[in-house]
Amino acid sequence: MLNFNPRIILDGEELAVSFGGHEVWRLRWDDVVEVAIWREDASGGGSLCVGLRIATMKPGEYLGVSESADGFATVLEEIDRRFDNAYAMKWQGAVFPPMATQWTVVYGQATGRAELANVVWPEAA
Repeated sequence: MLNFNPRIILDGEELAVSFGGHEVWRLRWDDVVEVAIWREDASGGGSLCVGLRIATMKPGEYLGVSESADGFATVLEEIDRRFDNAYAMKWQGAVFPPMATQWTVVYGQATGRAELANVVWPEAA
């Protein structure tokens, strides 16, 4: 039986995401120039999401995963490890105030905003 929940795999110096049993994207951690986190909707109950941008992507473009992905907690830990506690220090900006969709860049220079970001989700890749 295929798993249609995105899956995040940490593979040494790379991060891969699969969907439906197929790898949909892979990147090197060294290529990450921006990490953004946000809440998926303004109801306060939406999923926490992470967007990663590499230098070859246009400003405001991100490879995104939500907390429903297998391995999401592990990728947050890896973001903290690789980017000086970036998530641990700044996650509050993505969830407070409640009932708001927030966009917080935890690493790199901000190039996007929640309402304008072009996010490539594993389900659509």
